[in-house]
Amino acid sequence: MVVGIGLLVNAVLVAIPIGGSVGALMGIDAHRSATGQKPLFTGGTDDDSGSIGNGGGSNGGTHGGSEVVPNDDGITRISKCDVSYGIIPPSKTEQYTLNPNPWGVKAGSDVGDLCLDVLMWNNATYPTNTAPEFSVTWQYDQGPNTAPVHAYPNIRVDDVLPKKMSDVKELYVDVHWTYGVGKNKTAETTDIDALKDIDLSTNVAIDMFLDSDKEKAENGTNAKFEVMVWFWMSSVTAQPHGWSNPGKNKTIEGQTFTLFQDKNSEGTMVLSWVARPFLTDALEKFTGDIYPLIEELYTTENDDYPSTDDYLGSLSFGTEAYDVKEHVTFSVPKYEIAIKT
Repeated sequence: MVVGIGLLVNAVLVAIPIGGSVGALMGIDAHRSATGQKPLFTGGTDDDSGSIGNGGGSNGGTHGGSEVVPNDDGITRISKCDVSYGIIPPSKTEQYTLNPNPWGVKAGSDVGDLCLDVLMWNNATYPTNTAPEFSVTWQYDQGPNTAPVHAYPNIRVDDVLPKKMSDVKELYVDVHWTYGVGKNKTAETTDIDALKDIDLSTNVAIDMFLDSDKEKAENGTNAKFEVMVWFWMSSVTAQPHGWSNPGKNKTIEGQTFTLFQDKNSEGTMVLSWVARPFLTDALEKFTGDIYPLIEELYTTENDDYPSTDDYLGSLSFGTEAYDVKEHVTFSVPKYEIAIKT
């Protein structure tokens, strides 16, 4: 735990089955809404079953579904493909939520496929604020312009939100990710040229939802604001809302981000801070406080911007899977986040 700072977050990947609670699924439904996709419970994969597993407090146990975690000091590898499915590795500290989160694609379809892999510590002794390693392998054909995104595999803060923004002092992030060509092939670094050769369309970003109403902030379908921090966009296909009208720049931890903004099809104002330079560089490693990017929005007295009176109801990190000619692997060997008050 962070001493003296009311923090709350850590990591145990948790992805919840389609039959799970609305609260656990809100990050998934929120992003679907934000990208113009169908909400949950309106159709999905052929294998959406599973039970919510138990997390926290003990060595060994179950996680989403029927698998049993050995009660030892080893590592268990969990893989789920083409399903919205919950995984809850046991943890002695806080928890995260993680879901493969494909939609509109049936298992075994001609459109493509996606698999999520989680490396889970059986003894549940993760360092505070540290998530298990995970990776996502996927390949999808190009979708229609009205629904270009096939999936948003993500890891989401669990059990610690909502928080009023006036109470938040820091959003500390320590992340390392890579994208590589190949199925289940973890890359040491992201080869942008090689990924361009196979026409990869994706992005890597932190996604947050805010609203003055605490309950609405927890459900992105109803939240007034979506604030994103983009570490990479691979092509203009995977562009932020308002791409044609860039706004102000803000430099934090030595990295410059540019603000883009526009409303999505649901009427949510989407404010995206995108790392520069666009397209030609991938910000694979970032360590520091991203809260100043939200604070910068407070300086504008505009109803289209959040304020300190709003609640942060959801925070996730992941990648939007648009399309690519060959399989690619998104790998996250390190992810930590601390919400400090």
